[in-house]
Order: sequence, then C-alpha cells, then structure tokens
Amino acid sequence: MRTLLICLLLAAARPAAGQVYLGAEVGPDAFLKADPGKIDTDGEDAFAWALSSEVSSSTLYAVFESTNPEKEIFGYLRGGLYRQELAALLLLSERTAVPFRKLAAELPKAGGFRGLAKNHKADAMALFEAAGGLKAAADLKLPLFLAVSASTAPAAVRLSTPAPTVDEKK
Repeated sequence: MRTLLICLLLAAARPAAGQVYLGAEVGPDAFLKADPGKIDTDGEDAFAWALSSEVSSSTLYAVFESTNPEKEIFGYLRGGLYRQELAALLLLSERTAVPFRKLAAELPKAGGFRGLAKNHKADAMALFEAAGGLKAAADLKLPLFLAVSASTAPAAVRLSTPAPTVDEKK
C-alpha cells in the first residue's frame, strides 16, 4: 500500500521542465517606488555644460545659432562627435563665421577635421591644439556639473553636540 501511495505521489509531481522562470514573478521590491529611468550618458550632458561655461555666451549663440547651446552640444556629442573634435569645430566655426551645423554636416565629406579646416583655409593643427586646451579646461570643471543621486551623496555629518534650539537661546 505504501509503495502504491509513493508511486502515485511521484507520478503527480511536476517535472523540472515545468518550473521554467517566465519573468512574471513578483519580487520583494515590486511595490517600492523606483527611480525614474535615465539614459546613461557617461557625463556627456555634464561635459556640454562644462564646455559652455568655458566659452563666452555670445560666441556660443553665434556658433550654434541657438539660445540653448548646451542642448546643441549634447546632441552632437550623442551623435558621435568626440569631445576634442567638437571643441575644434567650435573654434573653427568661431574663427571662420561658418555655422557649427554646416561644419558638422561637411565633416564626413571633407575626410576629417584636417580636410575641413583646409577647405575653410584654417590651420588644423593650431585649432586642434587650442581645442585640446579648451577640452582640458572643461574636463576640470566636469565634476561640478555631474548629477549626484541621493544614494551616492555623502551622509550628513552629525555634530557631537546638538545645535541649540530657539528655547535654549533665551
């Protein structure tokens, strides 16, 4: 009788293939409020702000033909321009009075920055060297513009003696 009961229990048990994870389970953190999703930009947004702080506002408005140059810089960085290349294009645009948008569109056709500078009768090496200095200055300011989340912010320092309250001051 016992053997029959054991055989019936084993026959009713589900096979291991029936225990597949389908991704629909509820975890212990399912009902907690989650942080809003953010695109990981590796500091590109912060670099756009830092670079714009290194260049005068009138130059930025003239070069990017926009009242929001930080957004324009960020868009070009996300579009594939390297930081120093972007700084070099900014300097080239400033010196030749050609809009940045036009220079960025001509860059692939010109075969790189050297060809683009040659087309506009500018010294590519001098511009690229100056752009390196501009990029280095912006990199130094980069930590000032990085977003700090609450989880990575340092905890508040607690004083050994509490500050006096209004009643204790009297």
